[in-house]
Amino acid sequence: MMASKNHQTVALVERHFEVGGGCTHWGTIPSKALRHAVKILHDLRRNPLLREFRAETPLTYPQLLATATKVVEAQVASRRRFYERNRVPVFGGEASFIDDHVVEIQPAVGKPRRISGRNIVIASGSRPYHPPEVDFSHEHIRDSDSILRYPAHPFAVTIYGAGVIGCEYASIFINLGAKVTLVNTQDRLLSFLDDEIAEALSYHLREQGCVIRHNEQFKTLEARERDVVLHLESGRKIKSDLLLWANGRTGNSQYLQLDRVGLSSNSRGQIAVNGHYQTAVPHIYAVGDIAGPPALASAAYVQGSHAVQHILDPSVPDHRLDMVPSGIYTIPKSLRSAKPNASCRKKRCRTKSVTAHSRISLERR
Repeated sequence: MMASKNHQTVALVERHFEVGGGCTHWGTIPSKALRHAVKILHDLRRNPLLREFRAETPLTYPQLLATATKVVEAQVASRRRFYERNRVPVFGGEASFIDDHVVEIQPAVGKPRRISGRNIVIASGSRPYHPPEVDFSHEHIRDSDSILRYPAHPFAVTIYGAGVIGCEYASIFINLGAKVTLVNTQDRLLSFLDDEIAEALSYHLREQGCVIRHNEQFKTLEARERDVVLHLESGRKIKSDLLLWANGRTGNSQYLQLDRVGLSSNSRGQIAVNGHYQTAVPHIYAVGDIAGPPALASAAYVQGSHAVQHILDPSVPDHRLDMVPSGIYTIPKSLRSAKPNASCRKKRCRTKSVTAHSRISLERR
């Protein structure tokens, strides 16, 4: 959008049938819409004034997912209008480099075509990391994408990985009445956040019934007909009817043919960039998840914007990625209805500002 508004000729290549990318279809939008639906249900169940409006048959996880689908459809329509209004053509298909100024687009049906550009911005996003020893084709093993297609209401959920995605889904499932075990590979939740915020979130999740296991490492997974058993290096065995693997993501660089332009990706499919998001080839930029941390939609928007700013004006200063706000959306209880732990009391005013409205919206400042 910024390039088009600055009178640049722009073309977009999208591999999926609908525009929007991971944020719209599998990440921020559907998970936050699901969280909002669960939050409404959570409030309804606990409000004595609304007892008469409670349904005799409780809502299930698939029914709540349907509300998220409607939000995604509205977002796709809105984003498509952005391209139409700004006269940005959208080419459907898988893109790969021919040389450092030409990409080839292979559509789902028909012959490939080639387009060229003076500058190229790679914004191909990421997908959940799949370790080879985990069978993701099993009905009861899901990642953060396929969890949005899970057809049943789970009774017990194990979440491996306690990052942003793991914590958000832990709060969603615990408020749906499921038994949730959150397995964390580190010594505390969300180590990139301020200590008091992470401790407050940990306190509220535990208070709602979530079991958190810190400093645990994956050993093996036993997939059975009706459930799965997660074996940890500590010797613990955790049985549940649903396992959500939320331990990292991989950049979508596998089809780009980066070697044709002298570029490469690391073991997680990410491309190295400088402070302007330039790759080793100066007129090829990489933004969003494929450029590595923080791998958040809010960061991707400003990274793409800065890359175009640098194309328009190479004298702009480096981007301060540490100044990009990030958000995490969970469902803790209000601080007014629960006593914080000792660590939270020491810094009560900062913690209260985060949790007083029965949600966490965290911004790194």
